[in-house]
Amino acid sequence: MAGELVKALEPELKRLKRDYTADAKPTMDGWTDDILAAIRGVSRRFSSSLFESQIQRVAASTVSRAEADNADDFRKSVNQAVGVDFQLITRPRGMQDYLEASTAENVNLIKSIPDEYFKNVETIVLGGMKDGLAPTAIAKQIQEQTGVSARRAKLIARDQVSQLNADLTEKRQAAAGIEFYKSEDAGDQRVSGAPGGKYPNAKISCYGIARKDIGYGPGIYKVGVGASWGGKTGLKPGKHHPLCRCIAIAMIPGVNYFPKDG
Repeated sequence: MAGELVKALEPELKRLKRDYTADAKPTMDGWTDDILAAIRGVSRRFSSSLFESQIQRVAASTVSRAEADNADDFRKSVNQAVGVDFQLITRPRGMQDYLEASTAENVNLIKSIPDEYFKNVETIVLGGMKDGLAPTAIAKQIQEQTGVSARRAKLIARDQVSQLNADLTEKRQAAAGIEFYKSEDAGDQRVSGAPGGKYPNAKISCYGIARKDIGYGPGIYKVGVGASWGGKTGLKPGKHHPLCRCIAIAMIPGVNYFPKDG
């Protein structure tokens, strides 16, 4: 994306350099219109029907792969607890609608990234031209913005997969008649709220949620209800906060869960 943009803009920037240097008397509307036209010409490539169809394929593939992995992981986790090959419902009622909605949501998220990127690029280019920066300096800023956008896109992707997996696990647990789950954190220095970790003062403590006892046992909560922390309710593993890495372990009475009153 950045390569195409710089390639399209650099000739325009060089051609207009004489007109937008600080000590010149530029015709502002003229060079502004030319530069914006160049930026938007490139941006249209990322809003075409072809690009949208590519987004649709990527989003659908990601959701489908996450759903298949979740089904396999869920079956294995319950089989391990039960000790036999217990075949669970892999596609509960309503799951298809949920998957289609998730795909549509991810399509919209992917489409928002180029839109935001090109708005930022417009600000960089116009600001650089007003400051009299050389085309190469502006191009460098565009490359830096691309790095920021790429990192943000990766974070969004990771968070979306985490949330999708959390929702799928909850739906499968409910469909299998599982009433309780145990919240398990990642067990490392990056766990939010962990004493001595990187984020000991996090607003939402995955460390605390995994150890809090609300009457069902440490870290155990009702499926569909979730945990509460810091004034927030309905917190689910994988969705406690952005990029949450917690998982929900199915609690099966008499197998891996022995309630106090049982």
